[in-house]
Amino acid sequence: MNGNLNCPVCNQGELIEGANGYLCNHFKSMDDKCSFRIFKTYFGKNMTDDIVKQLCDNKETVFFDDFVNKDNKPFGAKLTIVDGYIKPQFDNQEQIKLQSECPKCGKGVVVTNKAFACEDYFNDKACDLYIGKKIAEVELSNDDAETLLNGNSTDYRTDFISNNGKEFGAKLSLDENYHLKFDFEILKCPKCKTGNVSSNNKAYGCSNYRDENIKCDFTIWREVSGNKIMLNDLIDLCNGKKTGVKLFKPKDADQYKAQFQLNNEYKLDIVKVS
Repeated sequence: MNGNLNCPVCNQGELIEGANGYLCNHFKSMDDKCSFRIFKTYFGKNMTDDIVKQLCDNKETVFFDDFVNKDNKPFGAKLTIVDGYIKPQFDNQEQIKLQSECPKCGKGVVVTNKAFACEDYFNDKACDLYIGKKIAEVELSNDDAETLLNGNSTDYRTDFISNNGKEFGAKLSLDENYHLKFDFEILKCPKCKTGNVSSNNKAYGCSNYRDENIKCDFTIWREVSGNKIMLNDLIDLCNGKKTGVKLFKPKDADQYKAQFQLNNEYKLDIVKVS
């Protein structure tokens, strides 16, 4: 570093470069000293002379998108001096915080480019709450994060993508260790009454189809006669109701309007409407 830099915290000392970083040299007594320091690296990024000068001149740096945390997960932030310590600020304009507190430690939860994380997550990982924004190719919204932080499950959705590229349906919630988990149940099976109905990329089916004692065959294909069976349709059907009116377009006949309903054997019937 060419030239001396004034300490941005006490404004009385200068920063002296050492083996581990830069340390303020202001010391008159144990009651009149400055302990401000800038370490050589933060979150995997080396502090160049230019970055150190930014901190000393402006008490913050420009926004960087190549930081990594202790789990080697990338994140974007700028470094700022807060209460004499260097901390990350996660938005290049203004730090965004969720309304909900961290359920693990009670601190605030910040929104980064990659995740929703406790503000202490990046403070030597004092709290390890970290919810990735992208789960199985689905982007979680701030509202989803608020739902999870309040101990609730997100809405069931069918556009998650598995490792082999297939769609599946699930809700998300936090387990007892505040880690994300999938909940595949939509509702109880109307046929066997004990299994859970879940979804894959082709159909809705009962979890008891593999049970040797029950072997429940309840299945509703997600597309029937050119019409998609949506999640709200499934819920109506399982609750003994008809679906909304849909338009059917057979190849060799006139188009018509009809509804789906389950018969006494829990198979789909098509009921025409006038």
